Formats: sequence, structure tokens, C-alpha cells
Amino acid sequence: MVQHDREYRYIVVRAFLPMTIAMNSFLVRRAALVALLLTFAALFFLSFALAAPNEQGLSCATAPVSADPTPTVCISRVVVIFNGISPDNQFTVSWRTLKNETGQVKLASGETFDDTRGASYQGKTHYIVVSNRDAKKNYSFDIVSGGKTYTNDNAHWTGHTGPAVQPTTPYIVFGRVSNPDGSDADGAIVYAQIRDGDNQGTQSRSAWLSGLIVVADGGNFFNLNLDEARTQSNGQKYTYNPDGDRVFVIAVGAQGTASKAFKISELHPPAPPPSLILSSSGAGSAATATATQLPPTNTPTASPTSSLTPTPVSPTPSQTHTPLAPSPTLETLTETASAEPPAVEPTSTLEPADATRIAQELPPTGIAEPAGEEVEPPRTRIFGGVPTVVPPQQNSNNWILVALAAVLIIGAALLGLAAFFVTRNKN
Repeated sequence: MVQHDREYRYIVVRAFLPMTIAMNSFLVRRAALVALLLTFAALFFLSFALAAPNEQGLSCATAPVSADPTPTVCISRVVVIFNGISPDNQFTVSWRTLKNETGQVKLASGETFDDTRGASYQGKTHYIVVSNRDAKKNYSFDIVSGGKTYTNDNAHWTGHTGPAVQPTTPYIVFGRVSNPDGSDADGAIVYAQIRDGDNQGTQSRSAWLSGLIVVADGGNFFNLNLDEARTQSNGQKYTYNPDGDRVFVIAVGAQGTASKAFKISELHPPAPPPSLILSSSGAGSAATATATQLPPTNTPTASPTSSLTPTPVSPTPSQTHTPLAPSPTLETLTETASAEPPAVEPTSTLEPADATRIAQELPPTGIAEPAGEEVEPPRTRIFGGVPTVVPPQQNSNNWILVALAAVLIIGAALLGLAAFFVTRNKN
């Protein structure tokens, strides 16, 4: 009987052993395949996280200044309006130096371009517009700084113009840049990049725009036209939503750098322009003025029924005509009223037409702004308090990708171990 049971079990094992081995082999292959896929997915997310640019972005703008200006050379603000050669087709080259010196851009063709502030300008920031270019062309160039030519280790630099993009409605963003001590950051270069924030319009980020602050031309304000923004390949126009997208601004000056991301509408009137405060540490800060504005000064206006009538409406040869003062104030009117009036009827009043003329001759109480697109916003009169300083925001989701990659790697390792033990038990 015992022998019979042994023979029966031997027959059953021999019958089901191939199926069991096949099942184990299938499970091992499936586990190995899943582990391999998880490993590939983890490597993909990890490589994307490591390659994703951080909030600073433009490395040439934040590179430390040294005797060799090569690391600080930036190409920005590519503007191409016409296909073919046109003075309006241009790109901008900028860099920084340790000391004040002149700068030029020298194309491979031999053409040279001087600093926008003049050929004799000497400074620590250099901003040169290479204009009158052809569309969809690559231009190789070197820089000449302080009389010495730099060739980017003989690799040279290349400016790509791209195809023509027609302008639409200008959208100007404003801001201020100040030195750490609060003085105007004369000569500071401002770089700006639009970054998608609502998954609408153009995705990803734009090519870099730029501008130069020249105190003699407009104080410490910068103004950039976001309508000039193009995609990073410079191939087409970058479309954006002022209320949903952001603009990342980097300001670089002789006394440091500052950077911050803003909602686009925060830099567009009527929003008050914020200030970027440079820092030698490279971080910088942003300040928003929230102090109370001074109330406007009251200015007297003429009224048709005014009792102050030192000037008759229709003077006669026997009457003395007193001319109007060019800029009447309250004090002037008081002194005139107390002086001996001319020989006129005390009840005479101004005619409405003359009253209108007097009102028109009064000096304006507002601030006249020059015509044109680049108009400096009126400076806000501030008293009582110091603007609140807000540190730059660093928004990055790279840690999420790294965490996901770590989870996938751990899962792949566990599946690999399971497959290993299954294979071991099978043997």
C-alpha cells in the first residue's frame, strides 16, 4: 500500500512538474520584464529631472566676472521683422568685465559694432546691438573687450536671426533696478524670459529678451516689449497670457545681480513697478513700495463769479490795465486783492469767455509725459516707511521627479529580488 502511494505521487509529480517549471519560468520572465521597464522609467524621470533648467536659467547672466569675459557673453533680444536684410533685423550681445573698458562685436565678415552708449564708452557692462541683418541667417562673431579679442576658445559665438515675425500690439513691462545702497543701477542689463504658467498659448519658455538701464535716458527704470518675445528656437512668435503666465527677470550690474519671477500683469501699468535690488552675493531681492502717497497740491481755479476782479473786461483809456500773472497761486491772489484796486466798477465781473481764457492760462497740475512708446512712468512720491523686501521665489518641481524615480528604482529592485528567489527555489 505504501509502495503504491509512493508510485502514485511520483506519477503526479512527473505529470505536473513541467507545468510548474513553465509557470515559474513565466513568472520569472514577467517579473524581469516589469523590473526592466521600471528601471527604464526611473532613469527617464531622473535624467529629465537632472536636465530640467532651474529658475535661474541664463547661466551667462549669473556667471561670476573674471579677467576673461567669455563665460558672461549672452545673446538675447533677437528681433526680425522683415525677410531679407533690414536695419530692424537685429540681435544683442552683452557681457561684463572686472574694470571699465570699451567693447565691440566683430563679425566673421569683418564688420564691427560699438556699444549702444557710444564707441568711446567705457564701463563694466557691455551692451551691443548687431543690426541690419538678414533673416534666417547664422552670424559668427568674436568680442573685443578692452582692446583684446576673445574667440570663445576658437569656437566663436553664433547669433541666429530666424524668420521674420510681424509685430502686433506692444506690451511693455516696467520695473526698477537699484544698487544695494539704494542708488540707481546705471548700466545694469536686464534679461527677461516668459514662462508658461497656465498651459495655454505657447508652451515651455521663450527666448531671452533684454534691455539696458541708462540713468541719463530714463532713470533706473527698465522697459521691455514682450510683443518681441519668440520661441527658444527663434522660429516663431511666443504667445502668452498676461494673467496666467510669468516673466522671469534677471538684473545684472556692476554691484551684483538680482532675479525674480513675476506674473506678467504685475509689471504692466497700472500696477506699480517693483524694484530689483542688486546683491554682490548673486541672490538679490525684490521690493514693492507700499507707502502712502502724498496728496496732490490744491491749485486755485478761476470762477466766472469770482469777486477778485483786478482786470476789467473792457478797459477804457482812463482805466489802468493790470496784466495777469503767469503762474498765480493762493498767495499771489491774496496780495493782489489787498493792493489798491484800479479805478473800475466794484461790481464788474469776468465774462464767461474771459474766465475760460484765464483757466486755460493756469499752469497744469499734472506731470506732462513725452509722446512715444517708451515713456518713463511718473515717480511715486513716498514717505514714511521702507518698502517691504520679498526674497526671490525659487519654484522647482525637480524634487518630485527625483522622488518618483527613486520609487521606481526601489520597485524594480524588489521585483528583481523576487525573480531571483523564485529562480533559486526552482533550482
